[in-house]
Amino acid sequence: MSRLVLRCLQQHSRRPKSALICKRLLTDEADRAGTCDLSISNRTAIVTLRNEGRMNCMTEQMAVKFQETIRTLQERNPQVRCLVITGHGSSFAAGADLAWLEERGQTPEEENFKIMQEYYGYFTPLLELPLPTIAAINGPAVGAGFCVAMFCDLRLTGQTVKLGANFLRVGISPGMGGSYTIPTKLSDQASKEIILTGRLFSGEEAERMGVVMRALPDKTQVLPEALALADQITSTTSPLAMRETLHLTRISQLPAIKEQLVREAAAQARCFAGPDYRIALESVKTKTPPVFE
Repeated sequence: MSRLVLRCLQQHSRRPKSALICKRLLTDEADRAGTCDLSISNRTAIVTLRNEGRMNCMTEQMAVKFQETIRTLQERNPQVRCLVITGHGSSFAAGADLAWLEERGQTPEEENFKIMQEYYGYFTPLLELPLPTIAAINGPAVGAGFCVAMFCDLRLTGQTVKLGANFLRVGISPGMGGSYTIPTKLSDQASKEIILTGRLFSGEEAERMGVVMRALPDKTQVLPEALALADQITSTTSPLAMRETLHLTRISQLPAIKEQLVREAAAQARCFAGPDYRIALESVKTKTPPVFE
């Protein structure tokens, strides 16, 4: 919590009229930190990644809230039979928060290893949720944001939306399960080209490669189309048969993904400690091509 908010709270304890100002400051700070919103439409839960004005970049606060939200769906509301994940505004999720990435370059390797394991652990409950999951990729999905979408069973996007696993371009190896989900869900050449170049590609190309099931001409229709797909699933399938089917299709993958997440955390920790990472991070901040030695 920032010093400004702490000072406001201290003043509020003496001056009740400051309550509204304190509430606004707390709300603004929460928005900047990132969060997840949960809503229900018919029998479908909608989780919206939200980080106002920052393309929904994924902070640790957002990750914690994501875990809490998914666990809420696991523990309550048996009427919910499908999950749609989307992004607030015109973005899905533009990867990890830059300030948080800068901290990784100043943190010892062993500590970073633990931090990354913990960070990825906030998202693994999604893999264990006994509901079909749909990623409604309504805007840029890059890095960790792209990989969260790859965790989902089905993916929809817009033809002009930009996607990509740009890890190598920011000086680190793939994370958030990307080194497992991308090669297992795409062809050998397509997955390696995506990972090794780190380039961004359009939703239209994503459909051709099999990254998404469908790319819509108008990206504003992505969420409505995802909800229509969810309604089709929930209105025509047996809940018990769905749970058993998801268990069968995921059971062999879960241990492998979790083991790979540990390997990814170790590899990224080594990258954070290396000289290439500082060069790559500086290129991101200055928006100039990196020059590696």
